[in-house]
Amino acid sequence: MLSFQTILTTATPGFSLAWQLCEEAFPAEERRTLEAQTQLLRNSIYRFITLHAEGELVGFMGYWQLTGFVFLEHFAVTPTARGKGIGKRALEKLGEVVQQTLVLEVEPPFNEMAQRRINFYERSGFHLNPYPYAQPPYSPEKPWVPLLLMTYPERLSLPAFQQVKEELYKVVYSV
Repeated sequence: MLSFQTILTTATPGFSLAWQLCEEAFPAEERRTLEAQTQLLRNSIYRFITLHAEGELVGFMGYWQLTGFVFLEHFAVTPTARGKGIGKRALEKLGEVVQQTLVLEVEPPFNEMAQRRINFYERSGFHLNPYPYAQPPYSPEKPWVPLLLMTYPERLSLPAFQQVKEELYKVVYSV
């Protein structure tokens, strides 16, 4: 059985392992610093949760409850738990909990790993949106990152995509 545990501070058991996984799973330009993440944990519309199966930490999610949708900013499963259906079950459980449109960012399918990631999300019911998108930098020294948005349960219309993008830029990335 898969369970979620909310991380309230960096002192919460499981945070250190989850943060280590975050640093391994995401390049520096696609994540915050530990200091920025520590501050973010105090934000009332942000949740950082660890995923547990049979008492073991098997992954984490960081997501935002925004206007009419949930933005899954970061999601990773431990290497030893991959390929066992845990990621798909975690997405299903998150969908049941939040009961809103889910939005996430993915790298364009320019390499095998990026294509495999997109395929995983598509098998989980997500849709790739064809509109141009770039992730704003997490800090001034980091670059804009060309990404794409995927959404569940449906693809976004262009006006809806623009609204989602504007809210992400304003609330999540402060631009």
